[in-house]
Amino acid sequence: MTQNLRVTIVGGGIGGLTLAIILQAARIDYVVLERSSTLRTLGSTIALNACALRLMEQLGLWPAIQRIGKPIGAFHLQYDDLSSIGSIDFRFGESHYGYHGYVMARPQLFELLKSRVPKSKVYLRKQVVDVIQDDHGVVCKCADGSEFWSDILVGADGAYSKVREIMYQELQPLGLLPESDAKNLDVTHFCVLGVSKAMDPEKFPSVKEDYSKFELMIFRKRRFSVWMSPIVDNKVSWCYGGELDEIYSQGSGDQGLNDFWGKGSSEMAQSILDEIRDTPTAYGCSVGDIIGTTPKELVSSVVLEEKLFKTWYNKRVVLIGDGTSVRRTRCNTRHAGWHLSRQPTPRDEHD
Repeated sequence: MTQNLRVTIVGGGIGGLTLAIILQAARIDYVVLERSSTLRTLGSTIALNACALRLMEQLGLWPAIQRIGKPIGAFHLQYDDLSSIGSIDFRFGESHYGYHGYVMARPQLFELLKSRVPKSKVYLRKQVVDVIQDDHGVVCKCADGSEFWSDILVGADGAYSKVREIMYQELQPLGLLPESDAKNLDVTHFCVLGVSKAMDPEKFPSVKEDYSKFELMIFRKRRFSVWMSPIVDNKVSWCYGGELDEIYSQGSGDQGLNDFWGKGSSEMAQSILDEIRDTPTAYGCSVGDIIGTTPKELVSSVVLEEKLFKTWYNKRVVLIGDGTSVRRTRCNTRHAGWHLSRQPTPRDEHD
């Protein structure tokens, strides 16, 4: 290991595990602190572009990515009556950027990353309560009384980052925190998502094609959209969501997802999906024919925030991932327009 250099990573999600693999390749000592009792992730799919795939290849993960992912061939945009808005052909990706974009089940990517991080480097049930730093290092204190010293501390603990909260509490009295950073996150969107069971390729020929074609349907009379994309193993990833009628302000800490949905999240998700089950799709079936194959316990309901934090480091502490920039998909027909960003990255207790 690199002499006299140690890093503490707070958060065992996709960002934290990827950083752990990078540090391991660079022979830099590290530990991962995860507040939960196990490493796991929720969610539907995740898409990686050429920049991310170049990194994956450098880390020796490219062959595995090709096995669990499918190259992205196109985006087809249409209204909910299947009238066309337009298409974007992405098959030029490899010739232009060196890689096609790849889409895969988020849990599969997570398990791949987890398999490359030694269990001895991961400490579970470590809830961070304080961070103290000086010229000699930084100490991360946990609720169980344990402490972890390192040269650098990285907050990879999601949109409601505890590391960010502690950092901002230190900076604000000194007048070093921009006013916008001190404001709470606003929950403006939600989505319900999942991955279908294996579909019959004879009935759903799109699943056996070499490229994944995203089908995006925008509803004319509501600010909602449906995303669907074939992935490996003849499965279809799906996501339904849009803007909330009311903006919910969420503070720091353990707020957001659980507070918003409450204990009835499963029932609420099913009720929301019932509204669109008869909506036709470009696959020659209804939305319900696809989402109906997803086990109820694997349907995720996620609230979405959108905010850019200007302050992402302070001395020996740095933030990565949703701790610095919470940006979610927005697809709607407000003012007869639409905005296309990246596919939702569900925020759960890990990432």
